[in-house]
Amino acid sequence: MTRRLLVALSAIVLSASCGSGREPAPRLVILYATCTLNKQLLSPYTPALRTTPNLQAFARESVVFARHTSECGQSGVDFATLFTGTQADGHGVYFHPVELDGANQTLAESFAAAGYETWFWSGQPMASAELGYGQGVAADHVVVRELSFSKRPHPLEPDALAKLTGNDPEFVQLLARLRDEPESRAFVQLHFTITHEPYHQCAPLEQVAAFLEQFPEAAPGVTRAQLERWLPVYERRRYELSWDFAGLQQSLALSPEEVAEFTRTIEAVYAAGVHQLDGFFGRFLASIREHGLEDEALVAFTADHGEALFRPGTRIHFTHGLELVPEVLDVPWFLRVPGLAPATYSAVTRSIDVFPTLLGACGIAPPASVQGIDLMPALRGTAAPPAQRAFSHTALWDEHRIRRFAEFPLLQKLLPSVDPEHMSVRVRDGDLVLKLENQLDGSFAFAAFDLAQDPREEDDLYDAQNDLHRRLAAELERYKARLIEGFRRSRSLGREEQDALERLRDIGYVR
Repeated sequence: MTRRLLVALSAIVLSASCGSGREPAPRLVILYATCTLNKQLLSPYTPALRTTPNLQAFARESVVFARHTSECGQSGVDFATLFTGTQADGHGVYFHPVELDGANQTLAESFAAAGYETWFWSGQPMASAELGYGQGVAADHVVVRELSFSKRPHPLEPDALAKLTGNDPEFVQLLARLRDEPESRAFVQLHFTITHEPYHQCAPLEQVAAFLEQFPEAAPGVTRAQLERWLPVYERRRYELSWDFAGLQQSLALSPEEVAEFTRTIEAVYAAGVHQLDGFFGRFLASIREHGLEDEALVAFTADHGEALFRPGTRIHFTHGLELVPEVLDVPWFLRVPGLAPATYSAVTRSIDVFPTLLGACGIAPPASVQGIDLMPALRGTAAPPAQRAFSHTALWDEHRIRRFAEFPLLQKLLPSVDPEHMSVRVRDGDLVLKLENQLDGSFAFAAFDLAQDPREEDDLYDAQNDLHRRLAAELERYKARLIEGFRRSRSLGREEQDALERLRDIGYVR
């Protein structure tokens, strides 16, 4: 009997018996996974913010995971992690765009085996259905919503963005059928990005100006005149802004005051995009409610990774993937399960835990391949929160992308080739973070930070004589060794150069 048949049979048995002593299994399960979201711009994590009221309201009905951690900071890797419940050494994706190996058991396949109708709103070109991220979803249940940042006029049309975020006729039709057919069940995975660089394509000048008028506290001092001055500079020079900030500052002869004005302006554009995301998510939830399915719907909201904005002391700004900073790796996760009381979950959780937890909420056993842990016993109060350490690594780039940015010395030092030896790695244990980082001279060194006391990671506490530091350092070295071994045996298929470059252009990664 094949592994997947065994999984299917056990899933069906467990699903049929689920609900004993608790709420029936949700009929609608939604994994709503956006891309490139700095969680500090969400009011559940920064309570004083007024700019994300829908997520704030959703958080009041949900479990809010306070220390949730992403694997990598690169979409192809991180969505593979979400959809398989394994890290790169398991799913085999180390850079993008590549095809997700069909040998992986996906979340959609597990729900399909348990009798759920599966759907995929495919809106992220680095993790599209075409690249295998829709395994377990029939072709006629894949709703392709990818947008090209490079080919469409500025700005992107609001209607296209609404459809990208699941606010479309296809989703309404699915909801209507679930309402009218009480025995039917569906699993929906939905991913997209409207906060990815270049930020102004989804949040153009007029929209940002309106946002600042409504929420002046979101970007104090940023004016329309500054938007008009700096957005053209951002459009022309944004790669330098990310990877050669000092060189950009010198070539433009920017004063310290101008640097502050420039960076605040770009942050305002990003914040306007997050506010827009909040509005689209609110509409999505309203549609579920209007169809009478709110009490039967499990909704998980998360992100593949965060986004580094500007702050002194970091190497890379206004992007993600190549630096192990909290803004990129510590991501949001809200989970609303029918019958589950709202709460804040303070223990460390990982992207690999989303897969088994969603299955656990429906009484479905995860496949043996899953590296994550079902957190539902802890959430229901029948077990203590598991003590976990979250491991993350920096991204790799394929050779096409490395060649495209050969003029940036920083990138050449971080990624001279497609070799897993160049990856930096990080482990989070509570609020202690320990890293093994590329020093830009071919060497690696350990550093440690207490995020509770030092969220900007300015005070390196690493002590080779500290027993916990020594043990975490040894675990990090073993983790990196596993990643390297996994890379060597990976069967994930890279794309031909032209196809790879087109996909990278579509998401704004290359010129």
